Parts: sequence; C-alpha cells; structure tokens
Amino acid sequence: MTRFAFATWDGGGNVPPAISVAQELVSRGHNVLFIGYEVQRKRFEAQGFKFDALRRSGLFDIYRADEPAPRVAGLMANVWASAEHLDDVPDAVAMNSVDVLVVDFMMQGALASAARLPVPVAVLAHSSIAGLIPPPESPMGAARLAATNQLRAKASLAALPRLNEAWIGYLTLVTTIPALDPAAAGADSCVRYVGPVFERFSEVAWDSPWDADDDRPLALVSFTTTGLWDQGGRIRNTLEALAHEPVRVLVSAPQSLDVAPVPANAAVRGFVPHAVVLPSAAVTVTHAGHGTVAASLAHGVPLVALPNPAADQPFLAATLQRLGAGLALDGESGPEAIRTAVQEVTRRPSYAGAARVLGDTIRAAPGAAGAAVELERLALTGAAAL
Repeated sequence: MTRFAFATWDGGGNVPPAISVAQELVSRGHNVLFIGYEVQRKRFEAQGFKFDALRRSGLFDIYRADEPAPRVAGLMANVWASAEHLDDVPDAVAMNSVDVLVVDFMMQGALASAARLPVPVAVLAHSSIAGLIPPPESPMGAARLAATNQLRAKASLAALPRLNEAWIGYLTLVTTIPALDPAAAGADSCVRYVGPVFERFSEVAWDSPWDADDDRPLALVSFTTTGLWDQGGRIRNTLEALAHEPVRVLVSAPQSLDVAPVPANAAVRGFVPHAVVLPSAAVTVTHAGHGTVAASLAHGVPLVALPNPAADQPFLAATLQRLGAGLALDGESGPEAIRTAVQEVTRRPSYAGAARVLGDTIRAAPGAAGAAVELERLALTGAAAL
C-alpha cells in the first residue's frame, strides 16, 4: 500500500480530475492525501479524503478579491508561482510520510520544490497544455514566466525559457486527448495522455421535472460553478434564447445564482452530475471548461460555447468549432445568436457525428485506471516508464 499525495489548488476544473485519479488509487488499496488551501478542505473531506493545508500559503482564498486584477495578482503570488511552496510542500511531504507526490502542473513553486524532495514526483495536467500555458511572448505568459524564474532563483534552479519545461523528465499525466491539445505533438517522452477522467459521485439519481414521455430534445446549460466569473448573464441569455424552442432546458447552476425569469420549458438545479443527464442530451451550452467539454464529447453531445475570456475556455471553444463538434460564440453573445447556434448544432447531424468520433477516442483512452497504473509504476521504480 502506497501513500500518494496530491498538491492542488482551488481552480475549479483542476480538482475533479485529481479526485478521479485519487478515487481510482483508493479503489486499488492505496492511501491518498490532498495538500492544498484551507478553502478546499470541505470538498475533499466530503469525498472521504484526508486533507492538509499548506502551512504558509494555505490560507489564501482567490474569492476574496472581487476584481480580476487583484485575483490574478493573488494567484500569481500565492498559487502559480508561490515561493512559499518551496518550503510548504517539502514540509507537508515529510509530516505526512508521503511516498509519491502528484503536483498540479500550474503550481510552479511546488514543481520547483521537487528537486529537494526524497520521494518520486508526478505532474497532473487537467486540461489542454496549449490552452492553459500561455506563450512567453504574451503578457500573461511573460508575467507567469518571470514570477516562476524568480522563485526558481531562490531555489538555486536554472531559469526556464518556457513554463512547460518545468516538468520535463517527470511523469506527466494529461487528462485530455491529443485532439484537444496541439502540444501533444511535441510532448516530452515522460508525458502520458490518459484522456479525460471524471469524478465519481455516490448519489447519481435526480428527479426530472419533465414527464417520462416528454420526447422534446434536452439542452443542458452548464456553466462554471466557481466564483471567478459571473455566469448569470450568459445563463439568462440562453434561457431567453431557448424559451420558445421545442426543447427541454436543464440549467445546472449554483443555487445562489439569480437567473430569473425561468421560462416554462426550463428547470434550474443546483448540481446534477453530467453522467446522469448527458446520455439523453442533444446539445450542451457551456462556458467551455474542459470538464464540461470532455463529459459532453464522451457522450457524443455537441456543444455551443460561450467562453469566459481566460484559461483554456476560448481555446477549447475554438477547437470544438475547428473539429466540427460545436460552435464557438463570443461569451457576451445575445439570445438571438445563441438560438441560431443551438438550432444549427441540433439540426445538422455532422456536429453530433464529430462529437461521437471524439467520444470514441475519449472512451478508448486509458483514463483514471491508466493514470493509476502509471503512478503505481512510479512508486515502485521512482521513474516514468519509457
């Protein structure tokens, strides 16, 4: 039995893949600990995992800042390029007798600390690397790279020309498929594309608000559940767009979010696992986060994307359109544009056909079981298999 630890942060889409791999490890008889930020404790402990907050940086909460600029600055200093991780992570590994550490690929300070750890280290990339690692010539890429190299200098490590060189030589598990990540073509030999992995829920039943014989197509409206972006406007525009369409509309949104008025053909639920509703869905309208994109494609469901202007969302939205599995709209698109896109995607079979092809690839990927096998091998040998 091996004690695995996951170093993570409260970024939204990065947490479910880590939980999925952890659940698989537990099912194989291993112990799993999560190391992260105090605001995450309830989420992990509710799933039955042990949790330890980082001693110095673990009190940071990205939701304290109301505006994007201070949020990004806080993320840079406390998560993405935290010099405190150079001490926090080794301390947590030692105090919890960790055998193998798995680090979120956006936590550059935690990655830099790997050089001084006595245990094997793996890297977990929860989405498209091309979508989440900005080029160094971009403003965000330059800022993240400069902050990363500043903390690496404190650790007496060489500067990086690109952020993705931080995990060269480490077993890197990427939970997407190469079709959604152009970076796969030039990936290091230690990188494994295991495909999307999905968190398991003990309660998967839900009460449908529609009669069993209601055969209208189902449109799933699923936007980010994190507090980083206000999704109310996108949801209200979608509800207005579909109010008079011959469809059923299921909105999965935080219960605190005001999306009124809700038309007669729609229902709003606080949370419904994707696996429960996607088998009967005809289209997903979404912010294009990787989790929702991957789950929809895994069920052969095409998408209409209204991405937030950050992270991998614009990239994934554009990729869906390029692959013919959906349409990418501006995130601020109004009801008419959304209605037209949903009509196009649901009435032209090629979109569902392209989604099914990508779904076949996702289902054929190694998944959480494949990721667990790689981590077990790392625990035994101390190195990624070549």
